[in-house]
This record gives sequence, structure tokens and C-alpha cells, in this order.
Amino acid sequence: MRNVLTALLLLLSVTAIAQENELTHDEILNFKKQVHQSAKTTTSLVNSFVQSKHIAFLSNPIASDGTLYFTAPDIIKWSYDNPYVYSVIFKENTLYINDEGKKSDVNLSSSKVFNKLNALVSRSVSGDMLNKEEFDMKFYKIDTAYRVDLVPLDKALGSLFKQIELTFDASTLLVSAVKLIEPSGDYTAITFTNQSVNTPIPDAVFSH
Repeated sequence: MRNVLTALLLLLSVTAIAQENELTHDEILNFKKQVHQSAKTTTSLVNSFVQSKHIAFLSNPIASDGTLYFTAPDIIKWSYDNPYVYSVIFKENTLYINDEGKKSDVNLSSSKVFNKLNALVSRSVSGDMLNKEEFDMKFYKIDTAYRVDLVPLDKALGSLFKQIELTFDASTLLVSAVKLIEPSGDYTAITFTNQSVNTPIPDAVFSH
């Protein structure tokens, strides 16, 4: 079975070089209010994604792609189509893994780290993580997007991620990309495309 933590480093993307301006205090309050409102009205999401894993000793990133399914408040499926068939489902306090037909599961309640990763994934997808006390945050406006840099204050998350970067589309205020930077400097990046919001998702999608 592939390393589970690697499978969880899913969310994520490199923002193109552009002029960035740090938000003022009032701009931050307004932005957080709008994102929170958007998250409250988002009951489901379906996104295509392209993922790249950047490792220092490899000359080229490891690329893959698939589809993300999210149903509020915290049911998520990452379904990989290329270069291999692989899925990860967060559901009912359990992580279900299907590695090309080989199935396994992890009880999230028995692991503080997995519990925090589950919360991180679901809140990142919905964008509803900006009022938490678990991160030191900085906010930027970049062309037609916003970026929030989050440094984990929690030791368990900090041991996995040095920094988390969320990119929000300025028009929809939905997360369009996330980048997870590990303490080593390696990072995983995924860009979301073809976003479908509040479209009913059949229960069968989350079957395991």
C-alpha cells in the first residue's frame, strides 16, 4: 500500500508569478466574512484536479490527475484516474483507501494526526478554516485571486507541514488551489478546474 501520508498530501497548487499585495486589517475582515459566507452556502463540490509532487532529489515532479467530490460538512473523495487508479474517502470518522482494488481503512478517531488531517482537508476544500486558532495567517491579493499563507501552530500539523497556501478565486471565493509545503521543502500541489457547486452527488460515489 502506498504511504498513507503521501496519499493525504493532496490538495494543492503553484500560483503563477504575479504582483501580490498584503491585505489591510479591514480587507482581511471583509475577505474572511465573504469566504465564510461562501462556505456556509456550499453543500457540495465536484472538481477536476491536477496534482504534482515536488521532491528535491527528483528532477521532474510526480504528476497525477483525477476528480474531487465533497459533500458538506466533511465527506470527501479523492479519485485518481492517471497514472494509476486510486481513491481516498474521508467518511464517518474513517479513512477508506482503495488502491487498484486493494482496500483498507484507518480509524481517524484513534489517531490525532489523521484527525487533524481530516479536518484540514475538509476545511480547505470548503474554505471554512480562516477563523481557526490553529494557524498564523497572512493574506494577499494577487491579480484575480487571493492567497492565504497558513503556518500551523499545532505541533502535530507542524511536523507534517511547514506552510499551507490556499488560493481563492476572487469571483467565486472558492478554493482554486492549495499548496502543502513540508518541513524538508518538498511540496505537493494541486490545481482545481471545472468546479461544479451544489450539484447533488449520488451516494454511490462515496461507497467503499
